[in-house]
Amino acid sequence: MAIQLTDKIHTVSADIDTTNRGSAQANAGRAAYTLQDVSDLIGGGGGAVDSIVAGSNITISSATGNVTINAAIGGNGNEGQLALFTASGTIGNSLLSASTSGGLNLITVGSGSAPVLFLVGQASRLILQKQSSAPSSASTAGQAGEIVTYFNIADPADAANGLYVCTNQGAAGSASWSKAALTAV
Repeated sequence: MAIQLTDKIHTVSADIDTTNRGSAQANAGRAAYTLQDVSDLIGGGGGAVDSIVAGSNITISSATGNVTINAAIGGNGNEGQLALFTASGTIGNSLLSASTSGGLNLITVGSGSAPVLFLVGQASRLILQKQSSAPSSASTAGQAGEIVTYFNIADPADAANGLYVCTNQGAAGSASWSKAALTAV
């Protein structure tokens, strides 16, 4: 009779005699097994896992008990640079980078040596979020070239409604802002 996964096992010390000494009828369906028999049953056959091997960018906490498997995205990207799949399964740098400067969270597109064109598809829209107040050269900091829209929903005729461009960067009181008036069409 071969050991089955559903069989019950009673263990005894190694010095206990496990020789079957009863009648054939009383001992029917009984057999003695060693721990090696159990190990052989569950260790390498029947679809059991023999070993866990970590692949590329994978770490494994241990090979027994509760196993934790961690995966890391691989590639040659730079810190702060947003990732881009440059080929199937290969990660490199995109033209976008993230940083923080002067209390501002910035997403930078391209660089001074790599000009970037924004293409907004025909069915798409570019939306600039409106500001809670219109910028002014006396009280609003800005970066040169920064564009701000302001529209007072409560007062569509508000003279401050418009499109603003920072023409000289600086802190509040040092930056220069110019406004393009909106004309009904």
